[in-house]
Amino acid sequence: MATCPRCKGPLTDDHRCPKRQGLVIIEIVATALGGGLAGLLLLAAFDPRGQIADLDVITFIGGAAVAVGVNRLIRS
Repeated sequence: MATCPRCKGPLTDDHRCPKRQGLVIIEIVATALGGGLAGLLLLAAFDPRGQIADLDVITFIGGAAVAVGVNRLIRS
């Protein structure tokens, strides 16, 4: 099988060279930040009086993890 001269991957009919590593990292970080902020906004929307105490960090991490997971699932 032929190999791509640029990325050394298998050269098939639908071959696309992978993005540069720096761009992938920036995309993952931006997705994580967006997901974390969305998680915080959802927490604020469903708990306007702030009765759920000390869940800000957990909500941010959960939102970031879900966003990155969905993004990676869609991209693959």
